[in-house]
Amino acid sequence: MLAEKAHINQTYDIYPYIYHIKMTEEVARELEFEENIILACILHDSTEDDSLSYNDIKKAFNEEVAEIVYCVTDELGRNRKERKERTYPKIKANWKATAVKICDRIANIRHSKQYSSDKFKMYKEEHSDFLKNLSSYTHPVEMSKAWGLLNQTLS
Repeated sequence: MLAEKAHINQTYDIYPYIYHIKMTEEVARELEFEENIILACILHDSTEDDSLSYNDIKKAFNEEVAEIVYCVTDELGRNRKERKERTYPKIKANWKATAVKICDRIANIRHSKQYSSDKFKMYKEEHSDFLKNLSSYTHPVEMSKAWGLLNQTLS
C-alpha cells in the first residue's frame, strides 16, 4: 500500500501512523463516500508529511485523487492557525476535499477524545473557524451527513 509505505517511519501518538490513515478511511466508508474520496482519505497526508508528489498520486490513481490530496495538503505558515487559514480556501473550493478534511477531523477527534484531552480541547476551540471556512451551500447534500457526524463527534 502506497500510504503505508509513505508513512513507514511515522507515528500517531503511540501507534504507527497507518493507524490514523485507517481511522480516516473508516470514517469515509461509514459515511458511504465514493471510492475517490476514500482513496484521498488514505493518501491525505502523503504529500504533506512524506516524499510523494501530486504526480506520484496521479500516476498511481488518477488526477481527481491527486487534486483532492493537493487541496487538503497544508500550505506553509508560521503556525497552525496561519497554515489552516491559507489552506482552507483550496479545500472549500473542492467539495470532495472538504469531505476528506471532515473525515480526517472526525478521526482526529475520536482519537483525541480517548487519548489526548488537550488535542480534543484544541479541536473544539477550532470548530467555529472550521465551520466558517469550510461549510458551503454549494456542496452536495450528502455532505450534510458528514457535517452531522462531525458535530455529533464533538459533543
